[in-house]
Amino acid sequence: MIPVSAVIITKNEEKHIARCLRSLVWADEILVVDAESTDQTAEICRDPSAPWAGKIRFLTRPWDGFKNQRTYSMNESKNDWLLVVDADEECSPELASRIQGFFAAGQPPHRAFKVRRIEYFLGKPIQYGIWNPSYQDRFFHRAGVKYVNDIHEYPVFPQPAHDIHEPLLHSPDFSPEKFLDKMNRYTSVEARDRVKGGQRTNVFRMIGAFPAMFLKNYFYYGAYKDGIHGFAISILEGISRAVRHVKIWQYSREKR
Repeated sequence: MIPVSAVIITKNEEKHIARCLRSLVWADEILVVDAESTDQTAEICRDPSAPWAGKIRFLTRPWDGFKNQRTYSMNESKNDWLLVVDADEECSPELASRIQGFFAAGQPPHRAFKVRRIEYFLGKPIQYGIWNPSYQDRFFHRAGVKYVNDIHEYPVFPQPAHDIHEPLLHSPDFSPEKFLDKMNRYTSVEARDRVKGGQRTNVFRMIGAFPAMFLKNYFYYGAYKDGIHGFAISILEGISRAVRHVKIWQYSREKR
């Protein structure tokens, strides 16, 4: 037995969840906390003939933010060692072997780890730009751990985290549509938080936000090495930064 709970939060993830669950059958427990999905997510998870059928525990909890969903799933897990996986991610065989090797030798050498995630855009693995290197706080012993932030949530560890290079694999079908949908939701939360913290913007910052972010990603972080995919990502990141400034302006006017 590998005393690890693989922990997933879901909401309408019927397209990705089977890929995710199939990659986690090596774990002692697969815990899914579902935010009242209206698609086939629950049926796929509960399929009695699926390879994960003997490992999965499926709980339903109304959505009240990333931080709270993560905290609930962490507290409900059977094991103290957790591998936190998003529904649109896959645990690579190399990562599974690395974690199994930790316990074959006794215990992991540290209490918290950042796991490398391979990002994709329209089917291509992205190697450069601000999307890389991408290391996520995903494998840890839960004692003393606390999640913070309502968006871009992350666990705060009592001790420094160490890197694991064997990867999680993000969804290969990540697209401009998904980026823009995520951008709209995230920039709203980020802009409101910044306004609450006293930040303001002006016309010059709104004008400069797009070119500054585009050039930073494309040239400084080397996104040009990913070809046309890197060029497209740089455009999208520039748009995201500009939209955030526009929303800061909008919410600061509302506050007045």
